[in-house]
Amino acid sequence: MLVNHNAADKDTILIIDSSPNSVRILNAILGEEYRVIFSTTGATARVLIKIEHPKLVLLDVDLPDMDGFSLCQAFKNDMATKDIPIILISENQEDENREMGLRIGCADYINKPVSPAEVKLRIYNQLRIRRNEDLIMQRALYDSLTGLANRNLALDRLRYAITHDLRRGLLTGLMLVDIDNFKLINDTLSHDVGDQVLVELSKRILQVVREVDTVGRVSGDEFLIVLPGLHQTENACQIASKLRKAINKPISIASGGEVHVTASIGVSLSPMDTEDFKRLFANADVAKDQAKCGGKDSYRMFTSEMNDNVHRRVRIEYHLVRALSLDELSLVYQPFIDLKTNEVVGAEALLRWNNSELGSVPPDEFIPIAEQTNLIYEIGKFVLKTAVDDFLTLENAQGRPLNVAINISPQQIRKSGFVEDLKIIIDEAGFDASRLELEVTEGLLLSQQRYVKDVIEELHNMGAVLSMDDFGTGYASLSYLLRFPFDALKIDREFVDGITDVEINETLATAVISMARGLNMTTVAEGVETQEQLEMLTSKGCDLAQGYYLSRPISIDAFKEFLGIQSADEEQELIGEATETKK
Repeated sequence: MLVNHNAADKDTILIIDSSPNSVRILNAILGEEYRVIFSTTGATARVLIKIEHPKLVLLDVDLPDMDGFSLCQAFKNDMATKDIPIILISENQEDENREMGLRIGCADYINKPVSPAEVKLRIYNQLRIRRNEDLIMQRALYDSLTGLANRNLALDRLRYAITHDLRRGLLTGLMLVDIDNFKLINDTLSHDVGDQVLVELSKRILQVVREVDTVGRVSGDEFLIVLPGLHQTENACQIASKLRKAINKPISIASGGEVHVTASIGVSLSPMDTEDFKRLFANADVAKDQAKCGGKDSYRMFTSEMNDNVHRRVRIEYHLVRALSLDELSLVYQPFIDLKTNEVVGAEALLRWNNSELGSVPPDEFIPIAEQTNLIYEIGKFVLKTAVDDFLTLENAQGRPLNVAINISPQQIRKSGFVEDLKIIIDEAGFDASRLELEVTEGLLLSQQRYVKDVIEELHNMGAVLSMDDFGTGYASLSYLLRFPFDALKIDREFVDGITDVEINETLATAVISMARGLNMTTVAEGVETQEQLEMLTSKGCDLAQGYYLSRPISIDAFKEFLGIQSADEEQELIGEATETKK
């Protein structure tokens, strides 16, 4: 092993090569920019990589004690080293070697004799990709202001804690902490002061809770705390009481003076209240609202009497069963605009429900219930058939057929016969499968079950466009883009919102668009609400956009008007008017 000790503050590159001449050449090329370390055997390299944690590995295929392919495979099978990018180096220029290297997980491949410019560029590109991945991963897992877990990560920890504690016969507590009148701080003292308050409160919460607890920031002024391994209800009450006192202490602000805040805290316990992590969250939210209604600056334990929304859920479920037969469901469409040509190229189909008793029920309220009660499959078939019929002959102003995007629920894909039913729908309508875009979220892919991959590949093979929806809100999206045949990538509105005034959002959006372009994927930005956002996305090379700034979701008739298409009735009316004019 050789080490360049003069670059301790630089990224470390591990070179594994048995040739002294190759070592000297690579050291001369890289020594000034990187901290370079060397190993001449595979056995030494396996020890060295875990000690030094290099940012990247340059690996010669021909080693004295093992071949480079086997060593690369060993690194990729080890949890401690699997994410380190590896570039293979070989004198053999056959495509089979290159293909084998890429198949087992190598990031790139270089032929000997090496070119200094090529080596530098390929290393630079791989390190840049990794930094972008780390940035996106950080954004997907943690809150940028406080450094706490974000909603997705905190809820994932909650789900794991419930499962683990149920096996051990222990309680899992969930605590929602909402800062009282926080909007007043932002409005009167500035958002900068508000941020200072949130950062200080996050530190205080961490000081109160135990090391095993998870603290997350789930919205602007709301914190979530997962309390695993509780023995009795009083344990959660004690933590809530300490937390309330810690929050009530004055907070010094940088510009001088102090701010006094209070909090309303809701607590729910599993399995006493529920074993479902989503319902536990909802229960804690109900308890938190009760604390606010009760005068704030207090905590409440969830009780069944609080759960008015359970009654509403029952009513929703009751009416949802009959919604299809009563023709209460309908679709609206939000157009996709091509940012290069400004053409309408398609639209996303969005489900709406209007009930005589409940009124207009929001999709985020009734769709989860439909999924949990297995009603989603028939509803999904209704959406597919309606959208296909609506778009069968639709063209834009330039005479090009329009695509329609449809959200696919995990429950639909898990249902046996989904692909066959989809084929029947499009075949009977005579609809071109390539005009159908199926949007799936990361939640579908988390199970990593084989049949999910098989179904997605079937959809891809039949010609449908596959789109990863809400990209960046989960924390395994990058691997999914490589493992599944996605054609399009929807940039989540969280990235788009604030892209013009939040530097990290602009950086992340740029990284996502660049990465998608490298993977030959179309990028679609959702939630575009301002001209500035639109111009920024266009300048970054985003392909398509949708959002309220371009058009709200509209009925099929309104969509046709948006396209400048007249209905048959309108055409007949115009013909009649023209006839009367001639008379």
